[in-house]
Amino acid sequence: MKKFLQSPYAWLAPALAALFIITIVPTFFLFFTSLHHWELGFPWDERVFIGLKNFSHTLQNPLFRSALVRTLIYTVSAVTVQFILGFLIASFLSRRTLLWRGFLIGSLIIPMTVTPSIAGLIWRLYFNPTYGIVNYLLGFINLQPNWYGYELALLSAVIVEVWQWTPFVTLILLAGLSALPRTPFEAAMVDGASRFQMLWNITLPLLRPIILIALLLRGMDALKMFDVIFSLTGGGPADATELISMLIYRTGFYHTGMVGRASAIAVFLLAAIILLSQFLIKILDSEPKSA
Repeated sequence: MKKFLQSPYAWLAPALAALFIITIVPTFFLFFTSLHHWELGFPWDERVFIGLKNFSHTLQNPLFRSALVRTLIYTVSAVTVQFILGFLIASFLSRRTLLWRGFLIGSLIIPMTVTPSIAGLIWRLYFNPTYGIVNYLLGFINLQPNWYGYELALLSAVIVEVWQWTPFVTLILLAGLSALPRTPFEAAMVDGASRFQMLWNITLPLLRPIILIALLLRGMDALKMFDVIFSLTGGGPADATELISMLIYRTGFYHTGMVGRASAIAVFLLAAIILLSQFLIKILDSEPKSA
């Protein structure tokens, strides 16, 4: 017993047990449920094994295909804007002589401390066509868009996502910029390189692992976003903001109660997240090409 307590496995055992109970067991239950026909509210004993029929139905469902496209648009647009803004803000804050630098960096934490569902409710008030502060400010340039209309509803969700999580990307990139060695930049300045040349050939290649980690974390989170969409638009109007996460909720708990079909959709979402993770990890592990 004493020998076991001295091994690293003894210290890892509690964390591994919690991980198994919280993550592994529900994942296996998800796969198991996706192979059955089972409706919410019916006894567990009345489930019927139907094999891959739930997956076949999901692939043939036009609602799933449109939700998948909408989720990809939401993820790519939100993460792209977050990276661009995050890099620009991080570059600005990386200057050591910046006045109030510590205060500005600390203030970036504020949006991240807001619960996503609460952030959705706050921005729901901001986007109110009649009383919202957004349309009030846009009124000075004669713009009064309907943020809850079919055309702009998804954009409003992207704006909330960008507002809340751009600081997260900024802090990651700022940490990377602060850790970059000065020698390559000094050598490039001696050789007469421009700012753009130093950015493209030195800064971005050196930041490559940090950038990929930021994209990985934000991409995974955006693919499964539910809180903001649910509290901001509820997936509407119609299906304008119905991402895969909202489709899972409506299929399994709100509209039909088809838990098996909802589980099959969730498996597809899990597969998309794994594929994205593996793609970015493969890029991270590969050697960058020399300029």
